[in-house]
Amino acid sequence: MTESARTGLLRPASFLWLFAHEGRLLWRGSILVRTRRHVLVPIILVGVVFQAIALLIALVGTRTQVTPAVMLMVANLNLFFLFFLMLSRAMTSAIDVLYSRGDVDFLLASPIPPSLVLAVRMLGVAAATASPWLLLGGALANALTIFGRPRALAVYPMILGLGLVAAALAFALVTVLVTRVGPRAARTISHAAALMVGLVIFGMGQAPRFLPAHMMASFWRGFMPDAADANSLVWLPGRALLGQTVPLMGSLAACVLVFVGVMLSLDKRFASGAISAAAYDRGGRRRARPGDFQQSAFGATLRKNLRLLTRFPGLVTQTVYRSLTLVPVVMILTGHVNIGAGVSIVVPLLVFLAGQLALFFCSVIIASDQAPELLFTAPVPAWMGRRTSGAASFYATLMIMALPVMGIALREPQFVAVALAGIAGAAMCNLALAQNFPIPLVRAEFGKAQKGSVLGLMMGVAVSSAWALAAYVMVTPHPFAFLHVS
Repeated sequence: MTESARTGLLRPASFLWLFAHEGRLLWRGSILVRTRRHVLVPIILVGVVFQAIALLIALVGTRTQVTPAVMLMVANLNLFFLFFLMLSRAMTSAIDVLYSRGDVDFLLASPIPPSLVLAVRMLGVAAATASPWLLLGGALANALTIFGRPRALAVYPMILGLGLVAAALAFALVTVLVTRVGPRAARTISHAAALMVGLVIFGMGQAPRFLPAHMMASFWRGFMPDAADANSLVWLPGRALLGQTVPLMGSLAACVLVFVGVMLSLDKRFASGAISAAAYDRGGRRRARPGDFQQSAFGATLRKNLRLLTRFPGLVTQTVYRSLTLVPVVMILTGHVNIGAGVSIVVPLLVFLAGQLALFFCSVIIASDQAPELLFTAPVPAWMGRRTSGAASFYATLMIMALPVMGIALREPQFVAVALAGIAGAAMCNLALAQNFPIPLVRAEFGKAQKGSVLGLMMGVAVSSAWALAAYVMVTPHPFAFLHVS
């Protein structure tokens, strides 16, 4: 190695080098990279499928006549919900890049300017937050452009601008929350915020099933702009998303100003180490626990796995996300709505949900175990770890499934046997799958390696769907009647 090369390695990193390094770290920590080496193949396939679906949606959309007021309302509402979804994701990413890596103190002690480190990390979070929405929105924008709507390409800069604002506010909120409640509680709050936004979106999508058409029409009319105030600042983001040049430039300038303003306000606290110092435990002395086991080795390991499950951050919110299927189930069982074949459709829904929950809970336990190799050195059977993690996951799944199964027993007792068999089969198959292919999850403790693969996620959906289809065939008198052509 030459002398110039040695001195080049010791020079303070430039902005582009540091940003490229940040992007490399974010890429290595993404779900996609934790799957397999040849990750570009499924990415390309998914992109092709998404683009094909977007072309169909654009074809239908271009043939539908929509008034400018309706388009402006839809654009504004989409940006509103998209911003809060991006904000919750940006808060989680901000906590990870500030506290989970554990390298902030080392960077502050290096010759790299602290302001450069903060700027790069905020831009990295903005890019990571905006990228999945760029793929989704960009596919639809590309399709609309093909059908003669080039203004739809404004989706790209608007999503990037929202990413900047979401990242800036996320860093500001995380700084305040971590100082007061710590990084773990701050991450829980971000998960809860995402859950609330998701529930609101889900509720608005289900509202037409339970409210009369005239009430829904008057509800949406309340959000539509009048001709007099369509040019006000409230509707500026929507007009920008629709491709109007002046609103687009103004919105992007406002996003950049917010980002730069927050970055400058946090610069001094970041440079002094106050932001990273807030992550240290400020709690009181923890209560000591006895070291002896009060039961058998199997029972002690089972309790340990249940404790790992309950300590996983975001457990409640992610469980609620996966259990949204219970909303139509409860409404069908209570008689408030009739969907498809009625109560018989509840059985395959519960079977599918049981398989997904079992896979999720077992993956959480596997990802949260910090030293699984210790169990192999203990004087217990070799199968202890797998069986106790499966038993704990199955127990948690049954706790959620118990109430809807009781509802089936009250409404249609003849379906109970099929429901129990399907739930047990889907759960057991997914538990076996999770032992070798857990789904990708972030471990409970900061700074720990991440486990899991998207392959396990796809296989889990396939297995759960197979069991749900089998249950549907068993409870439906003529399950394939729709295939007969009259």
